[in-house]
Amino acid sequence: MKNNPDLNKLLNLGKKKELYTVLDENDDFILVWKSYGIAVQATSQTQIDLEKILTEKYKQPIYVLNRIDQPVSGLVIFGKNKTFTEAFTHKIKERDIKKTYLAIVSGAPAEGRVYLKHFLKKLHNRSMSSDEPMEDYKEAELYYEKVQQFDNYSLLKIELITGRYHQIRAQLATMDMPIKGDLKYGSRRPNLDRSICLLSYKLEFADPLSGKHFSYKSPLPDNDVLWSMVDETNL
Repeated sequence: MKNNPDLNKLLNLGKKKELYTVLDENDDFILVWKSYGIAVQATSQTQIDLEKILTEKYKQPIYVLNRIDQPVSGLVIFGKNKTFTEAFTHKIKERDIKKTYLAIVSGAPAEGRVYLKHFLKKLHNRSMSSDEPMEDYKEAELYYEKVQQFDNYSLLKIELITGRYHQIRAQLATMDMPIKGDLKYGSRRPNLDRSICLLSYKLEFADPLSGKHFSYKSPLPDNDVLWSMVDETNL
């Protein structure tokens, strides 16, 4: 990659503001905690994203293995070689990777473990949702469980089954449970820092090459008072 003054500036900014933290790495992958506000993989060549930052840092191609939205924080994994990347991608397609999210939502979530199934279609920069199959709509599935109640919000633990564009945001909004701060999907007011209260919290998988089991958990964000009130013993 050619020298990029904007990228160098962002790399220095990242050291000060913790745009990301490498939690673990080996010869095959890098496990990163990402802050809200930076994209994992931008559509524009001129926009700085985590993929570009890590490619510059490691001086080699880095491959995105899971994506979380720009206003979302939490765990992201990157491949360091094509062999691992292709094997891990296959495990994702076979639904052998367990991904758990936390979301702070308004509305009235049901009690117990709840299964949601909708059909989603990406339209411009959002997902349209349908309860019934429609042409060009893709099946979206998840489980959620309410694990804590605040005055006006609830904390949900979400097990993602499929991985559609804006899936959690769109499905919860369809159920009248918009994520705190998510204006695009029905939240009444934004968070002051433009984040949304959705966290890529846990990632569990067996290494597709060695068979070794890995389990990672994200620290909770510190940018909203409700996150500081979460009781992690319930998770």
